[in-house]
Amino acid sequence: MDKNINKEFDETTSELLKTISSFSPDGFNKVPFEGSWTAGQTAEHILKSITGVPDVMMGGTAATERDPAEKEPQIRSIFLDFQTKMKSPDFILPTEEPKEKIELSASLEKTFGKIRDIITNEKLDPTCTDVPFPGMGEFTRYEWVCFAICHTKRHTHQLKNIYSRIKE
Repeated sequence: MDKNINKEFDETTSELLKTISSFSPDGFNKVPFEGSWTAGQTAEHILKSITGVPDVMMGGTAATERDPAEKEPQIRSIFLDFQTKMKSPDFILPTEEPKEKIELSASLEKTFGKIRDIITNEKLDPTCTDVPFPGMGEFTRYEWVCFAICHTKRHTHQLKNIYSRIKE
């Protein structure tokens, strides 16, 4: 497994929070173009997608009978392909209401902190058995971290595009 996962996780989450902080309160809820989410909706989607990850990582596990990083290339190829538009499952879609930038940033920071604690204090090779990832099956803790990183990078890229469209 990649020993640089700690550094990549920290850099990715820091870049996301820095990108969110660059938006004005009004810009955070401004639609950049038809059919797009606002920055606030994008941040809410990221939060919804990772909120349960610490519980899944610390839930039921089993010894891994394969390379614990086996699904990493697939995770990276799916989520880091910025040209392909994806459809989110309903349960992680953002709501229409305006978002509070400071509140969302704090919630993201808290959830990322829980994942950071797991990276630091737990073995990442067990397979998490409580919740399989849609279309890919059970992930190891390491693969859940890879998902958190790649999904966050994908939407940080999206946030930067939104920012470039609404810059005042």
